[in-house]
Formats: sequence, C-alpha cells, structure tokens
Amino acid sequence: MTAKIHVERMMHRNSIAVSGDTAASYALIKLIPSGLASGRHMGLNLALVLDVSGSMYEEDGTGIARLKRIQEAAIAALAQLKPEDSLTIVAFAHNALVVLPPTPISEKDKIEDVIRRIDMFDVDPGGTAMNDGMRLALDEVEKFADPARLSQVVILTDGETSGETACRQLAQRAAEKKIHLTLMGVGLDWKASLIKDLAKISAGKWYYIDVNQASEAERIFVEEFQELAATAFLNVEMHLRPMKDVKVKRVRQVVPEIQELPMQEPEERHLVAGLGTLQKDNSTRYILDLSLPKRADGKYVIVQLEVTYEVGTGSRESTGPIPLEMSYTAAGHGYINAEVARHIDEVQIFELNANLQKAIASDDKVEVQRVAEAIEKKGELMGPRAAKKTMLAKQVLTELNAGGRVSKKTQLAMEDSARMAEEMPLPS
Repeated sequence: MTAKIHVERMMHRNSIAVSGDTAASYALIKLIPSGLASGRHMGLNLALVLDVSGSMYEEDGTGIARLKRIQEAAIAALAQLKPEDSLTIVAFAHNALVVLPPTPISEKDKIEDVIRRIDMFDVDPGGTAMNDGMRLALDEVEKFADPARLSQVVILTDGETSGETACRQLAQRAAEKKIHLTLMGVGLDWKASLIKDLAKISAGKWYYIDVNQASEAERIFVEEFQELAATAFLNVEMHLRPMKDVKVKRVRQVVPEIQELPMQEPEERHLVAGLGTLQKDNSTRYILDLSLPKRADGKYVIVQLEVTYEVGTGSRESTGPIPLEMSYTAAGHGYINAEVARHIDEVQIFELNANLQKAIASDDKVEVQRVAEAIEKKGELMGPRAAKKTMLAKQVLTELNAGGRVSKKTQLAMEDSARMAEEMPLPS
C-alpha cells in the first residue's frame, strides 16, 4: 500500500453573513499520514553537533555536569534509530572537529564510545564557535544526501556563539539543500533570537532545556530522535488556489506546535506554504486566515487545496485538488466549530506572547503588565488545557511586581509553552 496523506478540512463557522465588502474567516486543515507500505523505514542521515566548551561542565545544582547529562541523553536516544541510519558527531568550542564520520547505527558500541569521550578530542574548550561546528556537520551530511533519506543536523549549545552571520548563512545553505536543523539551547546563556532564527530559516525547530531538571535533556533528545525516526514524508507543501476576490492572509501550523509559515506565490492566485516533514501516525493541523468577499446566498468553493510530498521514491506525490467550501446566508452567521475555535484561542495566546517578548525587550513595564494580564485572562477562559500558560503569566506578573524585571528563565518557559499546542479532547 502506498503512503498517503489524507486531508480533513472544516470552517470556523458553518455559514457566514458578509454585511460589508469582505469578512474575516478561518479554516482548519488536518493532514493525516497513513498507509505506510510494509512498515518501510525512511533512512536517516543525521549529524549531532555538541558544545563541549568550559561552561558545559557546570552542575547547575543537580550534582551532574551539563555535558554528562547531554552524553547520557544522546546515548539513550540512539535506541530510537534503526541499524541502517547513519550518525555523524561534531564537537565544538573554540574550534570544531568531526569526532565521528558518518557511521551506521549498527556500530552502536563505537558511537557510544565516541559520545562518552567527546570532551577528550583536540577541541579547545575556551570559546563557542557554533558556526564552525555547523559547517563541518553540513559538509558531512551533504556527502551522503539522498532523496530517499532524511538529512538532519541536531545542534546543542549552552552559550552565545561567535560568527552569528555565518550561522545564518549556514542555515540558509541547509534550507537550500533541504537539510533541516534542530537547535537545542541549554540553560540561560544562549542567544534565543539566533537559535529561533536558525530554526526558522531551515524549516527546523528549537528546544529549551531547563538545566535545573536533571531528566529534561534525555526527555527532549528521545522525543526528537523518535520523531526523526518516524518521518515518512519529505518536503511537504500546501498549495492554495483561492477563487477570485478571496484572500489567504496567513497560514499557521497549530499542531504539534504553533508557528507562522512563510508563503510564496509562484503565479497569480497560487500560494505555496512549505510544511517540512511529516511523521507516520502523527497528524498535523493548520489554520488558514481568510478574507471572504460578499456573495449571494449559497455554497461556494473559496479555495482549491492540494498537498504534495515525497516518500523517498524520487518522485512527487499529490493528494489532488480538494475544494474548501463556504456557505453564505444573509440571515446571519452560523454556529462556531468548537475545534477550530480552540486552535484560534491558542494562536491568540501565541501572538500575545510575541507582544510580551517585545515589551520585555523594550523594558516597557506598563505594556508587560497589560499583556501578561491579557494572557492570564485568556488562559483562565480556556481552562485546564491552558493551565501552564496561565501559571507562567502569573509568574511574569509576580516577578515584575517584586523586582521590576522578568527573569530570562521565565521568558523562555513562557515562550516555550506558548508555541506548544495543548492537546485535550473536546467535551462530549
């Protein structure tokens, strides 16, 4: 059976009344991967780039050095990979070194030995040249790039790096070669704006590892390797062809995490959003922000939707065109779809958090107070599924009132929480 992506779609309301020239609306698109042929595994061409600078020896009150926790986490995560997958390991600090060239996971003992000795190679610990580590990793991964395999670079650092411009250029190079980056920031001294930019440029992702939680590194490593091993669809794209006078203003992923997706317009009324990779058995969801024109009563196709993807066969597959329809009625708006509304609520908290980060960066205490209170109020309306977001908003207010500043740890935790969709069943 051929691997396929099934598409479900639903509108924010079952019908709409447009009193002016246009009206805003939303659509929820679910992509559901299924039908993987005989459990076929898409091979991984993976590189692991680890910071071995002096700060990685800090114990953070756990009694265990950061580097040792990362070593143990990486070794534990190897169990998620298949024997035919390959792994490259690069260590960096003041300089960078390929400490393990591409090696099949079947040589697990050899890989574990290198991870355990990663601070014993000829790398000067007095610096953080992440750009050098990224460059070496990309060089190795590109040697073994294959349309039938997923090429990925996982980078971990606990400090601000030199060569930020070079890092961004390397992320752009990765994007052009369809190599995704995963960035992991350990502790509080790494530059969040850079890490987030690199993930965004390369259509990758980023993680915050709280060093005061001893098991957090292993949880995140295992989760990331598990997702990479489950990849079944590469270079997934959503093609949107809106009808005349219909506008698609934004496309945002809302599950598994919230992020705005850049759109290109290769031709008039044809928009393309890159969705990256999809994992088997894991659905993803997207919200389309739409502007709809006035119409006479009736049902209309407003957008033709198509999803294209690769499954490692060298050719591109498609769902075929799928119509997105809207019913118009001058009698008034129809009922709201609770599932769509739930995702819109989470997007609104995500946007409020972006405003909060800007207010904190500009040291606008009045605006910080206002936005944090808005997040707290919104979270309370959303109930248990937003409990963590509500708790962190209260923490922001507590810190602001106590000392006039919000700690970096709370900022990172708030942002990390805001972008994660909280999956809970709807009430029956």
